[in-house]
Formats: sequence, C-alpha cells, structure tokens
Amino acid sequence: MISLSGTLDVRTIKGSNGPFQVGELTTSVGEFKVKDKVLEQFEPGAYTGTFLIDKIYPHSYVWYGKVTVEIRARLADVQLDNDEPFNETGQAPASTEPDPADEERVPGASMGTVTTARGDETAITAQAGSESGELYLPDLFGTELADAIVAGDPVKLDPTVDRGVFRQQRDQLRAFGYAFQASTQTWLKA
Repeated sequence: MISLSGTLDVRTIKGSNGPFQVGELTTSVGEFKVKDKVLEQFEPGAYTGTFLIDKIYPHSYVWYGKVTVEIRARLADVQLDNDEPFNETGQAPASTEPDPADEERVPGASMGTVTTARGDETAITAQAGSESGELYLPDLFGTELADAIVAGDPVKLDPTVDRGVFRQQRDQLRAFGYAFQASTQTWLKA
C-alpha cells in the first residue's frame, strides 16, 4: 500500500440503475480512476486529502462499441482535509460509462417500506419508492447499525457490502434525516 496526497474529483453519472458516483484521483505520481463503493456517499466536487491506495491496476471495458482502457486505484482509506468539496467539477453528467454495479454483475435489490422491529415510541418508517412489501431496519443495516439509527447516533457504513445494498443504505439514511460528513466518512443526524 502507498499513501499519496492529492485531489479526488467526484462526479455523478446517470446509469441504467440510477445515478452513481465515480472519481478521478490526481496525485504527484499520476491520475487514476476510482470506482469504489465508498464514493456513493460523496457529493460531486473536488476533495483534497491523503489517500491510502491498496492497488493500482489497468481495467478495460466495452461501452457503446468503444473499448476504454483506464488505470484504476482501489482505495484502502481516505483522509480528507475538508467535509465539503472545494468546488463543483463543472462536468456535465456523462452516460458513456458503465455503472460499477453492472461491472460487479450484482443487480440492485428493490426495497419496500422500512420500519424498525421495536415498539411505537422508536419506530422509524420511510417509503422507499417500491411496493414490494416491508423490510425491517435490521435486515438492511444489521442490528448494531439499526440500533444506532433508532437512537440517532452517528453511523458509518460498511463499503464491503453489495453496491446495491450500499446505495439503499445511503438513500435510507438521507430519508431518516442523516447527512454525510466527508472528512470522517460518517453519517450524522441533522
């Protein structure tokens, strides 16, 4: 692993599974594409900081009849200097890139109503835009995170889960009134 200072430029792309975030990491040793799940939490813009890179590797894909080869960096840790991006990227959302969820070949699951398995006094209910039934908060987040959400405590998501589940968790935290703090990569109750 190597640690490099640099700027991570995050942008949103509209894909077949909905919008998703990708990044371009600019460092003193080069520029790298970043398509890690952790970026799904970030707002578009540029973030400065120190980045612990686990792996640098070439990746190619065919999209709309074109072959693209890029150098990617897989991030092991991100330590940002600021919570908010210091500027907007100014780039229009592009549709010339495949969704990383499709690259992982894992379809995103749809959600129904989310509720806690507790009594009326701590129940949180949010409509997720699907009528496929009810899903209990611990089913989406696990017991520990569900308890933290009910208590209004800070929450840190696990980016090793399926990308579709990660996006669902992010969307539900926003629905519950949480805001993402980029420097600590933690969700805080607003």
